[in-house]
Amino acid sequence: MANSNESKRRSLFCCHYARLGDVTEAARCAGYPPETAAADGAALLRQSCYRRMVETYRSALQDNPAAVVRAGLERLAFGRTNDAVQLVLAEEMPAPEQIQRLDLFPVSSIKRDKNGGMEVHFFDRLKALASLYEYSGDADGKAAAHALLSALSGGTEADGE
Repeated sequence: MANSNESKRRSLFCCHYARLGDVTEAARCAGYPPETAAADGAALLRQSCYRRMVETYRSALQDNPAAVVRAGLERLAFGRTNDAVQLVLAEEMPAPEQIQRLDLFPVSSIKRDKNGGMEVHFFDRLKALASLYEYSGDADGKAAAHALLSALSGGTEADGE
């Protein structure tokens, strides 16, 4: 049974990697420990059977561009920001190879001022959620997106808007 669970976890990694393109995040999503996720994912990708599985999932996603858009919106709406926060709080600038391993997908821009300060801008999660809602087909245009944003922000819908 443990072998079956591991097989499912490997398959899940391949699916997430095809969708996300990020080894560490895909491994985390598949249930690998965060401390070893990058190494575990890289080890799987060294095996040709898992590279083929990733390609199979990717071709399925390419046949359905809506799934790729939805995956991106889900990452923006629900993704982790830990790596970006870690970058901001670091006392020293990380080495380039460490920066390459960071998941900065939810970051829209990073600015560094002449005094060494850093400004990080994230994509708007509420807009991503509203887009997901509209995209799901359950929404009725702008009115539904406005109602969702209003509900998420704790406000009440204004009449006539």
